[in-house]
Amino acid sequence: MMRITNAMMTSNTKNNININKLNEDRLNTQISTGQVISRPSEDPVVAIRALRLNTNLSQLTQYYKKNIPDCQAWMNVTETALKQTNEIFTNIKENLTAGASDNHTATDRQKILESLKGLRAELYSSGNADYAERTVFTGYRTGESLTFLATDTDLNSSYNIYETLDSKAVESVNYVYAAKKTDPVPPATDPTYSDPESELDVDRQEIYRIRLAYDKNDATATIPDKINLPDGTTIDVSKQSITGMSQAEIDGVYLSVPDDKAVYIPETGEIILGKAAMEKYYNSFDPFLPDQRVTFGYTKNQWNSGDLRPEHYFACEQTVDGKTTEFNFDKTTTPHTPKFENQNIEVEISFNQKITINTHANEVYTHDIGRDIDELLTATQSVVDVDERVTALEKRLAAGEDVQKELDAARKEYSFKKDKMQKMFSAALDTFAGYADRNNVAIANIGSMQSRLTITKERVADQLQSFKELADSNINAELTESSIDFASAKLALEAAQLAAGKIAQQTLLNYL
Repeated sequence: MMRITNAMMTSNTKNNININKLNEDRLNTQISTGQVISRPSEDPVVAIRALRLNTNLSQLTQYYKKNIPDCQAWMNVTETALKQTNEIFTNIKENLTAGASDNHTATDRQKILESLKGLRAELYSSGNADYAERTVFTGYRTGESLTFLATDTDLNSSYNIYETLDSKAVESVNYVYAAKKTDPVPPATDPTYSDPESELDVDRQEIYRIRLAYDKNDATATIPDKINLPDGTTIDVSKQSITGMSQAEIDGVYLSVPDDKAVYIPETGEIILGKAAMEKYYNSFDPFLPDQRVTFGYTKNQWNSGDLRPEHYFACEQTVDGKTTEFNFDKTTTPHTPKFENQNIEVEISFNQKITINTHANEVYTHDIGRDIDELLTATQSVVDVDERVTALEKRLAAGEDVQKELDAARKEYSFKKDKMQKMFSAALDTFAGYADRNNVAIANIGSMQSRLTITKERVADQLQSFKELADSNINAELTESSIDFASAKLALEAAQLAAGKIAQQTLLNYL
């Protein structure tokens, strides 16, 4: 039998008292903190589970309180801008309906002109909508406005623009001219036209053109001498500035393009094609390959407030104070090649779930809108000008001057241009209805994303509540149970201390 000494009894007693004291302290800490453990070593399983649950809670809180509300605010701003744009389209269509009417004086048409100018500026201004100083329609470049602003310091910067064109880029235009070709006829490359001498010199002709995104381009900049087509063939293209020309000479530029070639007019931003060149361009596209594109490069170095910034639409190079910056280029190639892609802003709104929150500018605020309005303004102004000339010639004729031939020519020109203008206004009604439909599609997409966001928010709220309950049940102590255990531990400690006191009074010597 093992011999028990006083030292052993005292040591065991101290250990038992310490164990009871630790148990009491542990339960006291549980009651004080409300948590099952105060350090990971007490229960590693609970600690690891608590870390995982807290991480999930932090993520869900980020989704629910920050990411999702931020997305909702962004979409609300976008939707408001698109709805305002829709109202502008409605006002534009009302003006187009009025402009197509035959019962308007020159003064009435001037009012329509002013209204369309204002609506054009207002429409593109809607594209500058921003949320928390982040422009919502400009992709990743949220620090830039969609259009040039009057306060911008780069209004005089030079842009080399690489515009991509599809098979539908070529359109037929009814060109009204009032010009007499000089006899003998000069070479086709240098036609000479003069002012009309009679109504026989006034007529209209179908021409074919590609309208670029911008007009008033740099007439001194070098352009490619060929248009490279998808099938590997080319169309020769030359540049012809019309600055300083009379209207008759400008008519000559449009009417005498060689049949198999093209002429680029920088001031109007048009590429005029001969009939054979037009057919060659159209036939070069494979109807089964809809992504085929033709690239045409040109330069623009003067900008006005309200002009769309090209970096949001095209691959381009901006030069300011001798420093050139590339936008939308594939920099993995040497040299860098133009490559424009829409930039999707994606936000994570739940575990492994992202949503695209931005609407791209080229889905709604396209250059065609402004160019169409500008052409309507030009056509209307042309009719107003000819109308005023007719009135002036009628007064001169009444005063006895021999201007009958000029008056007949002016009346015929007025008739043709007025007919063209009315047809343009009528056609524009359908065109702008298409723009409005495209805008409505964007609004519908926003509504769809908002619905998806709402559903996700409700699910994240449920997940957040569930994870909170799991986290609480994992780490939080049951106070009632802990209080009972604490009382028991206290009694056990007191009993151990009482027993120790009794034992300590007796020694082996007393026994002997």
